[in-house]
Amino acid sequence: MKKLIAILFILFIGVSAFISPKKQLQVQSGITGIIEPADGAKKVWAIAGTDSIGVIPVNGKFSITVKPGNWTIVVEAVAPYQNATVEGVLVLEGNSTDAGTIKLPTK
Repeated sequence: MKKLIAILFILFIGVSAFISPKKQLQVQSGITGIIEPADGAKKVWAIAGTDSIGVIPVNGKFSITVKPGNWTIVVEAVAPYQNATVEGVLVLEGNSTDAGTIKLPTK
């Protein structure tokens, strides 16, 4: 009985070793960027067609998980700054696209 349990355990570990790494290697598509000034934005939106995803930037940085496609980034600013838009952010399957530094204009 001990040998059977030992064999099943070894088989389980062997199968897990082949399955788990594949799941861990999957990279989600997304968009990252930096807002200047860091405290000038209250929300960052990624918009593509009827899809929209919003996140709150932390210390002027944002990261949004999105599906592959062509996205528009809209930064919702706080006074005295104005909203900013970056169009044509292309995201490919399994890649993270850097939208760069988005500088917010003042009123």
